[in-house]
Amino acid sequence: MNYIFDRIGRLIEKIPVKTFIGSMIVFLIMISGALYVNMSTGSETLVDSRSPVFISNREMEDNFGSDSIIILFSGEEDKLRSVENLTKIHNVEDRLKYHDGIFSIMSPSSIIHLMTKIQGEELVSRTEDISLGLLELSKNLKGIGEELAKKDIPDMDLIEEKISGLSEISLVFRELSNGQLNLSNGVMNIGNNLSEISSGISNVADQLMLLSNTTGENQQLKMQLETISRNLSSTSEGLMKISGSTANLSQGNINTSDALINISRNLQSETQEMKDMMSGGINKDELSLMADGFITMSDKLREISEGLQLLNEKSSMMVPYFPRTQDDVEFMLYGDEDELRSVFRDVYMDKNNMMMILKLDGNIDDSIKDRIVVAIKDSVDRENFDEIEVVISGKPVLDSALRAEMKINMRYMVILAVITMFIILMAVFKIRWRAISLLIIFISVIATLGLMGLLSVPMTMVSMAVFPILIGLGIDYSIQFQNRYEEEKSARSTLLHVGKAVFIAVLATVLGFISLYASPVPMIRDFGKMLTIGVMVSFVGSIMLLLPVLTSRDVFDSKTMRAFKMPDDKETIVDKILDSTAGFVTKHKIIVIVLAIAIAAVGVYADRDVGVETDIETFMPQDMDALKDIHIIRNKVGSTNQIALFLKSDDILKDENLDWIKNTKEYLIDEYPESIVEVKSIDSIISNLEGMFSNNDYTYSQMVWDLPESQRKMFITDDGTKGLIIVSLSHMPIGMMEELVISLNQYVEDSPMEVAVTGMSVLDVEMVEGLTGGRIKMTLLGMGLVFMALLVVYRNVFKAFIPVFPIALIVGMSGGIMYLLGIRYTPITATLGALVLGMGTEMTIMLLERYLEERHRGMNKQDAISISVKRIGKATVASGLTTIGGFSVLMLSKFVILKDFGLMTVINISLALISTFVILPCVLILMDRFIVKEKGVSN
Repeated sequence: MNYIFDRIGRLIEKIPVKTFIGSMIVFLIMISGALYVNMSTGSETLVDSRSPVFISNREMEDNFGSDSIIILFSGEEDKLRSVENLTKIHNVEDRLKYHDGIFSIMSPSSIIHLMTKIQGEELVSRTEDISLGLLELSKNLKGIGEELAKKDIPDMDLIEEKISGLSEISLVFRELSNGQLNLSNGVMNIGNNLSEISSGISNVADQLMLLSNTTGENQQLKMQLETISRNLSSTSEGLMKISGSTANLSQGNINTSDALINISRNLQSETQEMKDMMSGGINKDELSLMADGFITMSDKLREISEGLQLLNEKSSMMVPYFPRTQDDVEFMLYGDEDELRSVFRDVYMDKNNMMMILKLDGNIDDSIKDRIVVAIKDSVDRENFDEIEVVISGKPVLDSALRAEMKINMRYMVILAVITMFIILMAVFKIRWRAISLLIIFISVIATLGLMGLLSVPMTMVSMAVFPILIGLGIDYSIQFQNRYEEEKSARSTLLHVGKAVFIAVLATVLGFISLYASPVPMIRDFGKMLTIGVMVSFVGSIMLLLPVLTSRDVFDSKTMRAFKMPDDKETIVDKILDSTAGFVTKHKIIVIVLAIAIAAVGVYADRDVGVETDIETFMPQDMDALKDIHIIRNKVGSTNQIALFLKSDDILKDENLDWIKNTKEYLIDEYPESIVEVKSIDSIISNLEGMFSNNDYTYSQMVWDLPESQRKMFITDDGTKGLIIVSLSHMPIGMMEELVISLNQYVEDSPMEVAVTGMSVLDVEMVEGLTGGRIKMTLLGMGLVFMALLVVYRNVFKAFIPVFPIALIVGMSGGIMYLLGIRYTPITATLGALVLGMGTEMTIMLLERYLEERHRGMNKQDAISISVKRIGKATVASGLTTIGGFSVLMLSKFVILKDFGLMTVINISLALISTFVILPCVLILMDRFIVKEKGVSN
């Protein structure tokens, strides 16, 4: 190892400027990757992607979408149901329904569309019956005409009776003519995409209702047509395009209308004339003419029947439209009753609040979610809602705001940390160019950020804390190198004396951070990756950037004959304090060690009662508007926590499966009344809409498949093999949530289908298990890795044990401090053990190495301790205080999760610094004979 440091030192001394430029080019390449760093707040940061819960949740989202964005509309009842504001909601939905990343939309507008669609289909289904009735009437008229044509001497009484009947039928033809003319106008307007088609179709419906009475239709049909008549003004913009035959169909309807009106007029006048002629009898020519008239009317009725049949065939091009009058809106919402229709219960919470629910596609990138949030806000702003308060919220909105806040907070913390460390460094570290160390580490930290981008390591709420940590650790390496360089005035000598010591410290730190990889929580593993990368980059930067700069400075000074006063050996206040402290504690070493062990034991015992905070909303800035909005939504809508029962079967709609789905809803509500607020499934949609299916012959399966896709696909896939039950939960502690999940998993074992209990709430439970179970594992693993690495390096059990022992005591004390301060474990404070181990062992290793160096030079134990704490103490205290200053910046963060972490890290690093000069000297004196061979060591 010394050979490598020797070669590097020689290179730096030989070509310091070129070494710096070459190293800087490499660092600039790494810095360029900062443009590719992503902010991540999704479930992939909470739960291992290989866990069964995550896999089932991903599959569920692929089929049924993911989180929802809720637009809450609040105001007076008359404003919420006004046609103006409901039309604006329709406009918002119309702009968003085809947006990339939106899975489905439910709102008053979409439900009204659903109602008019179902009713429109009912209307179209009746046109075929009417067409067949007219065709039958046509055949009868033709038969009458043919019969009259054959008869030579008709029965005059019979003819008079038939003529009287025909006189009444002429009125029907006139109404049919009006209907055809209106239908013609509607069809013509279809070609031009004009909304006026609705009025034409409405007239057609009125005439068809009159025709139903004439043709003797049943009462159910009459009621259906009456309902359709009221709502046809709210049908869609008309028939979309009826292929290339639109114009021909329109002209045919006009011709049919003209023919019908002529028939009506002729029939009216002719029948009157025939009545007048009855007293004088009827001749053969007149009878023949009348027979021809019947046959002509028969042909025209057949043409009308064919036109209605064509309308039926083209009915797939009909789309519903939004109501234009307040009366129509009232009828759609309330019908003939005073209560709101059940179909609107999912979007109207009460008289003063309604909402639009936009469910997003599953497993989409955060960038797509951000674009959707922006599109929703822009669309709502464009409508300028009158006297209505609009709140846009939901987890995607909160996450989007959180990512933006993370970027701002990260820049703020880095800048403030650098300023704080600069002030401390200038005050404590009294050597030339002491600020250069901070500049070098700042470059190293930015290079770390860039390397993260190049390696696709995402930034999370936890990893935001990496920069103060890296600045604190990196400045320590730079200070140690710069401190020794000012003592040796040689890069080669500096690396030979402290290069190995700093490398061992870096190795121990890296191994401590590598223990974070053992965490089952992905954001903790990513945190460990970033720290590992950052420590190594900072170590390399301290050598390849700092030492060439210092060497170049001294070369320049020697060429310009500039002389600087060499640092003297006069003791500073810090040196005196450290020396006296070391002398005192070594005299009472047994008491100090026993007391430290006792305090650590109490801390370990108290750690069992430290809680775990898993509510992610408590981690983020509490003054965020997006957080306030989601609280408003929750108060109005209820809990936003959900558990999903993901169903798989060859046919979800089989009787046994449907029975289980219905029974499950009743069971869960009855069994967990305090925990479960609501249970929704495909049966919930059918129950809400069942009254709209007037045809009693509909089977359950037909009703499901006749639902609009936007409604159906939320609970069942198109192939019918996957389904979903959504269980809405009340707010509850995570312990109760875990018990509920366990209970649900036991319940679904008896299902006739394959059922997975998943959803965000289940992922939260999984995260908690990872935090509580992985925290101790990470700490013990870190200690084991550091100890084994030091054992390999030193080949001495005691040398490997000494640096770890004081830090292990600090880790034990940490739990007791958290208990006393009432701080709960979070995803980031759960890493404290590994972090303190990684950062603290660096201090203890540097003191151990200096002690061994002084002992090998011939110093006795007490003098070696005194010289070591004075020589290395100044740099260690300076680096420790700058690290503490960097972490203290976290306490000013808006993110609560970082505030608690910053406080605990400041306390732990302070304790680690104290233990280095209080506990470690005692341990060194006690174990000196096991780590130093007395041979060759003189007093």
